Amino acid sequence: MKLWGVIFAWLCTAQAILAQDATLCGFVTEAQSGALAPCTVEITDSNGRLVLENDSFRAGFRCSGVFTKQLPPGHTRIRVTHGFETQRAEKELDLVEGHSSEVRFVLHRTVDLRSKGWYAGDSHVHMLHGERTLPVSFEFVAETARAEDLQYLSLAQAWQIQNPAPEFLAAELDSRSRTNCLLTWNLEAPKNYYQGDAGRCLGHCWNMGMRGRTREGADVIEVLLAASAWDYESAKPTFANFESHSLIHEQAGVVFYTHPARWWMGAWGGQGGYPKKDRMRISNMAVELPLDTVLGPTFDGLDLITGPGEFEANDKAFRIWSMLLDHGYRLAATGSSDACFDRSGGAVPGIPRTYSYVPQGFSLQKVTRATAAGHTFVTTGPLLLATVDARPPGSEFKTGQGDHVLAIEAWASGEDPRGLARLQVLRNGQLFRQWEWPDNPGFVRTNFTFREQERCWYCVRVWGCDATKQRAITGAFYFGSYQPPEPVIAQVHARLVDARSGARLKGSLTELSYSGTLPRVGKRHGLQDGEANLRIPGTRRLRAEAAGYRSLVLSPVLDNPQLMTQITGLSDSDLLEWATYERTRREFSNIELEFRLEAQ
Repeated sequence: MKLWGVIFAWLCTAQAILAQDATLCGFVTEAQSGALAPCTVEITDSNGRLVLENDSFRAGFRCSGVFTKQLPPGHTRIRVTHGFETQRAEKELDLVEGHSSEVRFVLHRTVDLRSKGWYAGDSHVHMLHGERTLPVSFEFVAETARAEDLQYLSLAQAWQIQNPAPEFLAAELDSRSRTNCLLTWNLEAPKNYYQGDAGRCLGHCWNMGMRGRTREGADVIEVLLAASAWDYESAKPTFANFESHSLIHEQAGVVFYTHPARWWMGAWGGQGGYPKKDRMRISNMAVELPLDTVLGPTFDGLDLITGPGEFEANDKAFRIWSMLLDHGYRLAATGSSDACFDRSGGAVPGIPRTYSYVPQGFSLQKVTRATAAGHTFVTTGPLLLATVDARPPGSEFKTGQGDHVLAIEAWASGEDPRGLARLQVLRNGQLFRQWEWPDNPGFVRTNFTFREQERCWYCVRVWGCDATKQRAITGAFYFGSYQPPEPVIAQVHARLVDARSGARLKGSLTELSYSGTLPRVGKRHGLQDGEANLRIPGTRRLRAEAAGYRSLVLSPVLDNPQLMTQITGLSDSDLLEWATYERTRREFSNIELEFRLEAQ
């Protein structure tokens, strides 16, 4: 380290002599280990300009702990950050023309949540979102993840690689991973616009922990992308989100809806057979969420925060989550950034981020299971640990069993020295206890004893001084027998007929469960007179077969015009009403499917 320091100082001096500008040489180390600290550096030069390196990140630059910059002489301000658990460091100095200056920072952790079994990650990050407006490298992504102090970053489509098969992606990412920062791949999938119509988005999800190959050896990436329709892909066969959820679970993964209430007004159309409109509702909303809820739920949780600036949409996401919990569904609370490295200013993963509790030590498989179980908190800065009877969020407790102790610790974000402002405990989404702190402490610890006689759920929220941008939310604690409603069963009246004459046909119906685009064969029903009343899970499709005719597959969902019109026409306010979910459930009580078979 001493030899490197001498060499580095000599290089800085040489650069200063050759340049008219001043040279600033920086070292950033961790207080505990003394090792170089990956970090984000914000330098404001004497002209008031922020020093940038990459248009993908416009709040400074990332570095490995060592940097050198040629800057105009004069008063210069420097700020260094390393995620939420580390106190930011700041210095000011006056640079002299033609001379070099050295600045050293030692970063101190406010708290080390890894040592307490809590690991932070972001699983909704795009290397190339699709616009490809900026070049992106795996090295820059890795440096960013380490600078943000993320234990894991799961990188979604598309990728800067010639052959993005799972094995090749894993090799690229493994080679850049470190013990305290795992890089892995995933997909924002299903990412599904019904018949390619951005006004009728079925919803976007992210996933984690999947194996890369199906049991048949198929590439999971290709299968999931084939099961989703993006903007204007109107000619693609339609698959439901719950069919992609099935594949993700089959591959040992878990899946979460993201930005469920996001939409905006804008211009769209002119491709895919859709007329151009100067102003229409463009949706990222999860309108299939009510359907996937009553059918299972077929997903594991949803983002309560997606991007710290989406205040109204995030508030609605929390209300949707609360409503589903009120009706017996146990769903994980997550958060993700939707960062896009190929957009100007888009390379900001980890704001927000999900923390998951894995007391036995980190692995991707462990954090996958812990996240799905709801052992989580999500944050845009403040750090929040809450337990009931020393057990984490996602735990279940019996009612009428005496006293329970809710213990809470909260820290202000190390990136924001203004401290904490408010703490709330919610019961069934309603205020139960509240603390407010005019003096804005950096750390609080409290606990209280309570009893619970009824089925209910609790969660904890905390805010920093900026209530819109600095907040954290825990997953839920469940009391009582928390059993969700039974998944809906479709009552189907099916007929097999000749497509030309309409005459009934003797044949059979076979239940198919789709995993993405891959059919899994199930129970077979014989139809002696070409007609039958069946009770099947609402997620199944039916394949009709008759001697001398081509087979035909229909879905009680996708081939149900009334249901699809209802689902794809939902608004964000509809998603907040339980009546929407009940109405969706009723649609399965009487489904007519006519299989018009063509002769071979």
